[in-house]
Amino acid sequence: MDEQNTTTEQPQQTDTQEVTTPVLFDEPEQPAEQSPQQPEQPQPQGLQATDITLPEGYEYNEELGNSFLGILNDEKLSRKELAQKLFDLYQAQNVKFLDGLKAADTERAKKFEADMAQEKADWLKQCEADKEYGGQNWQASQAIIDRGCKQLATPEAVELMQRYNLNTHPEIVRMFYRAGKLSGEDNSQISGNGAGKTTDPAMAIFGESLREYHKRKEGNN
Repeated sequence: MDEQNTTTEQPQQTDTQEVTTPVLFDEPEQPAEQSPQQPEQPQPQGLQATDITLPEGYEYNEELGNSFLGILNDEKLSRKELAQKLFDLYQAQNVKFLDGLKAADTERAKKFEADMAQEKADWLKQCEADKEYGGQNWQASQAIIDRGCKQLATPEAVELMQRYNLNTHPEIVRMFYRAGKLSGEDNSQISGNGAGKTTDPAMAIFGESLREYHKRKEGNN
């Protein structure tokens, strides 16, 4: 018999181990692209300026409006605290308003005084340049004007004229100048009253108006 080959063929083993690359040499993983996040818009809370309807012709005061809305939107306030803060805000605005009125009145008073002083200076220049009593005769005319003023005007009238600058108005000064001249002319007469009658400066200037005044005064007495 043939000698049987008892040697069995063993299957050939192969090395199937995977070869890996050290992590040191790996390419870093690229993070996935992310869209930039939009900042969250704050949600409006509480009342806004647009919630307030103003009367026609009024403009929104941002400073006052923000203070008012800030109080209303404060949820931590009790009703008592809310009422107190609203009253305090009202009082502060009232004081501010009154202070503004006082400042405006002060400015108007200053302007009025400046205008009066300028008016007085302008009228006095016109008096000094007047053709009848001014010019070269101005110094001498002042005594005549003063005499006429004493003939016609009471101290109260003089004070009133000084208050409103009327004592320097060219036509008021002219009236006193003519009265002063009439009172200084002892022999002067009023036309139509007959000879020998001295002139009354007041009657010469005011005429029938003064006569009617005396009649009414006597009738009331």
